[in-house]
Amino acid sequence: MLVGLRAAVIGLLLLAFWGPSLPLQPVQTVVLLDQSPSAREAVWQVAPQLQLPGAKYVAFASGAVQVAGPTARRLDLGEGTRLGEALEKARELQADRIVLVSDGLFQDRAEPLGIPIYSLYQPPSPNLSLVLTGPALPAKGETIEVRAVLESTAAVRARLTFNGPAGLVERVLQLEPGRSSLGYRFRLDGPAVVTARVESALGVEQTRLELSPADSTRVWVLGDAALARYLRAQGFSVEERQGITLPIRAEVVALGVGVQDLSAAELDALQSFLHQGGSLLWTATPRGLFFGGWERTSLADSLPVEPVEEPGGVGIVLVLDVSGSMLEDDKLGLAVVGSLELIRSARPQDYIGVVVFSDRPRWLFRPRPMTEQGRKEAESLLLSTRAGGGTMLRRAYLEALEALEPLPTESKQVITLTDGLAADATPDLLDAAREVSPRIKTSTVAIGADADRQFLRDLAQAGGGTFWDVPRAQDLPRFFLEEAQRAFRREALEGRFPVAVRPHPITRALNPPPLSVILPAKTKPWAQTLLSSGEDTVLAVGESGRGRVAALTTDLSRSWQSWQGTPALLGELLRWLSQTPARPRVQAVREPEGVRVTLEGQFERPRLRAAGQEQSMAPVGPLRFEAWLPREAVGEAVVFENEQPRLRLQLPSLPEWRLEDGRENLRRLSELSGGRLLADASELQELVSRKAYSLQWPLIALAVMLFLLERYLERRGISARGKWLA
Repeated sequence: MLVGLRAAVIGLLLLAFWGPSLPLQPVQTVVLLDQSPSAREAVWQVAPQLQLPGAKYVAFASGAVQVAGPTARRLDLGEGTRLGEALEKARELQADRIVLVSDGLFQDRAEPLGIPIYSLYQPPSPNLSLVLTGPALPAKGETIEVRAVLESTAAVRARLTFNGPAGLVERVLQLEPGRSSLGYRFRLDGPAVVTARVESALGVEQTRLELSPADSTRVWVLGDAALARYLRAQGFSVEERQGITLPIRAEVVALGVGVQDLSAAELDALQSFLHQGGSLLWTATPRGLFFGGWERTSLADSLPVEPVEEPGGVGIVLVLDVSGSMLEDDKLGLAVVGSLELIRSARPQDYIGVVVFSDRPRWLFRPRPMTEQGRKEAESLLLSTRAGGGTMLRRAYLEALEALEPLPTESKQVITLTDGLAADATPDLLDAAREVSPRIKTSTVAIGADADRQFLRDLAQAGGGTFWDVPRAQDLPRFFLEEAQRAFRREALEGRFPVAVRPHPITRALNPPPLSVILPAKTKPWAQTLLSSGEDTVLAVGESGRGRVAALTTDLSRSWQSWQGTPALLGELLRWLSQTPARPRVQAVREPEGVRVTLEGQFERPRLRAAGQEQSMAPVGPLRFEAWLPREAVGEAVVFENEQPRLRLQLPSLPEWRLEDGRENLRRLSELSGGRLLADASELQELVSRKAYSLQWPLIALAVMLFLLERYLERRGISARGKWLA
């Protein structure tokens, strides 16, 4: 008996090793029903044959949802065909096998899940599709061709209609199954829309394509109407603005205004914009560039030009009230801030002095040239000013006139600033002002409601100057800034100034005529001169932060008005400014031959990675690169340079209807999953309804039990023999 048990144990283990099974468990089948526009009609027709015992059903198109049975019709799942979500739904339903009923035209690259797929091919419904394709990132002024690509699954007669910049064009076509295309040509001078419509027995299809020139850069223009007009003519998206608001929705900001036209917050916004990859262009309007005081702002280091100092200077003595009333509303502090702006605006040949008065006059510093050292000393002395005492103006004003007399400047001026009634305001002050005028002008500033406006107005009139009424102390810094622009105003030169051109992508093939107006300027060492007239710079460019900068030292409303090359020059300049390292552009366009990816920006050796493959992008023009991907490529692509990802883009989806072998797609997918392509719906009944239940572990368990029984019987036999011998 023990021998028999031992043999049974060995036999069971050998049988378990062989791995027998019995069809005891029902197979969980999930049927995926393609209800996309191209397949739904055929799937609905075959639906009654898809009733399978115990099966679960999922309808899918762009999305997927479980349905009660195969005859369910869902029109709310989108207009595409995405298989990936449907396969995931089958996994959630714990499918042992998947039955896929589809035309095989998927818009994603779904991978098998390790579950066998049995596919039932249903031919797509007859269709005539229409797609418009145009050039990627076309240039302004280029004659381009938009092509209507027609894909027909049946022979049909059709009427194709184009409408766009070249007018209305109609064609009657006899189409055969396959692909054909027709072109529509026009000159792209700005943003354009092309529409196409095809009518046939298969229905009506229409589509539209919006095109913008690659140089259709967004530009904010402040204070330069002539520049805005030229840029609009070049197809740029131009917005004329009065100020800067956040966020700055532009690639380039053109500045024809002065710093007094912008607040401190607006200047900070421009600084941040430049460091984040935006670009700035300064123009020499009557209020721009050096006329606007940009060389004295926080953006001065980013300005690619600096003024050429003109001979002659200005002498100014500020007669400043420091009586006790100037402590109210921080009038003295604000006056000091404004005075500092006056000092910082002065040139080395300008003389500035400050005499303060309360109960008596006191010189902070007598008129001195505003050299770098003189400016530093003047600023330090101004910041040490304290208020207190009465308002005695007379001696301070007369000392100011006396100090200005010997100065070697052509222009001389006293600026008297007070917030109260001068106790010694006598008529002889008016006589003194008249006596020195017009050699020395007297201007006066009344601060607040308590100032003696009538006397200050009379003094300014006697001195041939200007009376300024500043009712709020907060306006003092702005007043001094504007006064500095008036006092130290730089003059543009008028005449005929021949222009020399230096090679650069901006200036290629240019031969500009002479200028009528030029603002004397020179290029800073870190920038590049592109246009010049003698020793003076006309156009300079450079890079600052992550952005680019340029300065044009002429007024476009007075120069180059009749030169036909002005728009082209400005177009090239704006195109160069917009292509900063921080603002590259990439675009993917699906064409009949494949997917064309076009890249613009500062790259040396860009590479494109998509669909698990990587390739170099070939240069096709200045700062422009191109690569082609297979027609079936979908998903995300990444532009790399030096192994660092620079840009990501989503590739355009495959069209719903297309000339592709859907049956072959299903066969390949089924075989990869371990299933197969079914010939027709009747083969579904031949699929096994139960899955095998493995007997391996039960056989092993039985073998273990018999082994233990054998050991037990063997031990009992040994014990019984021992008792008998005893």
